[in-house]
Amino acid sequence: MASLKGSHFLRAAKANQVQIVGDLSTDCPTDCEAMLLQQGWRSLLLIPLGVATSESSDSGQLLGLVALLSDRPNQFTPQDTKNASELILALTSALRQASQQQFAHIHPAVAWRFLQEAERRSWGLLPQPIIFANVYPLYGISDIRGSSQERNRAIQADLIEQFRLGFAIVEAVCQSQDTALGKQLQHDLLTYIKRLEEKVTVDAEITAIQYLKTHLEIYFDYFAQCGEAAKTAVEAYRQACKNVHQCVYQARSQYDRMVNEVNTQLQQTWDRWQMRMQKISPHYCDCELTDGIDHMIYTGASIDPKFTPFHLHSLRYEQLRAVCECARTALKIQAQYDTQLELTHLVLAQDITVDIIHDEKTEKTFDVRGTRDTRYEIVKKRIDKALDSHSRDRITQPRMLTIVYSTEEEWQEYQQYLQYLIRESWLAPEIESGAVESLQGVEGLKFARVRILPENPQAESL
Repeated sequence: MASLKGSHFLRAAKANQVQIVGDLSTDCPTDCEAMLLQQGWRSLLLIPLGVATSESSDSGQLLGLVALLSDRPNQFTPQDTKNASELILALTSALRQASQQQFAHIHPAVAWRFLQEAERRSWGLLPQPIIFANVYPLYGISDIRGSSQERNRAIQADLIEQFRLGFAIVEAVCQSQDTALGKQLQHDLLTYIKRLEEKVTVDAEITAIQYLKTHLEIYFDYFAQCGEAAKTAVEAYRQACKNVHQCVYQARSQYDRMVNEVNTQLQQTWDRWQMRMQKISPHYCDCELTDGIDHMIYTGASIDPKFTPFHLHSLRYEQLRAVCECARTALKIQAQYDTQLELTHLVLAQDITVDIIHDEKTEKTFDVRGTRDTRYEIVKKRIDKALDSHSRDRITQPRMLTIVYSTEEEWQEYQQYLQYLIRESWLAPEIESGAVESLQGVEGLKFARVRILPENPQAESL
């Protein structure tokens, strides 16, 4: 702003009136105008965009300033000033809409606060943080158990198949001619196959394919000339690798399709329950798909002014029912597709509120604020891999609902919910319990675990 002091731009802004600068060559008060003159501009039409701060005040809040430039002196006339004045309302509206656009695609339950902030900024006011204080967190996850191991098995199957196809080529070449190098290639490929059958390392997906490219595929044009059997084997190898990955990808493709199918159906199930839960009390919900689905709900009076303890307890109970329905969806997929993929299901109970803040510097819509709330985030990130302190088994088990809690009060509340779910035939009557092995920075957690029943006589209620 210091470089604009005394400039025509600042004068127009302070006067809040459209102004004409006839000829910069004779009226150039600051370096700003001098720069424009050097670029070849001679006359200006300056249109300040501002709004009155009150009906009785001539002063206003400046939103911005539009400058029309001409390379000719005295280009603008009083008629241009009149026309520009009539455009101020439309230009101001466009500028305000542009300011609001940065908050597009926000969850409907919290959109009102973002629109509020966008409205403030559209009037030229300084940004204020968007905070929802004292909200209750409800976190849950339905996770594919052993997904990384399943994918490794798919990688292993594809690599072994591709190496066997490669071995068949070299074998056919060796049958067509006496070649010492060909026999050594056979030996190398057999050794590699045995190594892959024993285990697949993290880098095998890349290194094994690179090995075939540099040690085998470079000979394919010649091998295809070594008899009909070798030609057929080369064609079979090339056909098996004829895809976007340029390698055998059958087992991995089947795995990818299955994970995608699981995620899609879990998402659809959760979305149906979300429509039901939003009717109880509007709340923020973020849902992420990885190898399964996890959801993060924030609810409270700072989001919904009509929020009461009854709404909180209703949402907690509906969350459990929704997770049970996700489990049943997974069981149906297992039966339909005859897959070995198993899902575990966990809900993290916490009766202490947190504050969430929107940080425009991060991709996340909300982060928890303050050290008081970081414990919950630590638990949330580590709990699905936690162990039973007694048996050392994972606290999450396939086809079972696990609830993790800290206090006796939390357990009393969720024990009641479990009894309701048993009554409604969502869960089996036997409840297992135990202590969670200490996590880094977190101790004293406990868990309860119940088997989810595959059929729900009341499913039609949805």
